[in-house]
Amino acid sequence: MGRLHILSTFMVALSLIWMLDIADSTQVLPAAESICDRIFVYFPYCLGFLVGDPNFGTPSTRCCQHIQKLNILAEHRTGPRTICTCVQLMVKGVNPPLDHSKVRDLPRLCYTPLKFPISDSIDCSK
Repeated sequence: MGRLHILSTFMVALSLIWMLDIADSTQVLPAAESICDRIFVYFPYCLGFLVGDPNFGTPSTRCCQHIQKLNILAEHRTGPRTICTCVQLMVKGVNPPLDHSKVRDLPRLCYTPLKFPISDSIDCSK
């Protein structure tokens, strides 16, 4: 049930972004869909752990590998603010919500620092 709910929430978010992009074709900035593409591919591998799903007591190897990829994007391409915003789009309305203690544990368990914030509620522009 937990995985299915996370996946369905993710798909709803992608659909909404796609509909907004189609509705506003005069947009000057690139669509959130294209900006967030890689984040939407990499981050879901960590969601089970980050929401406290009992099937994910520790982050998966793939989650940790993707955190490293997201760190590279944060430092050299997309930037930490954009990743933060994309993560917020992805987790908005996810139930259960992100477990902030799991977010704090992620760098230690993946043996890598986080170069971008993970939160469902912080101001990403700071």
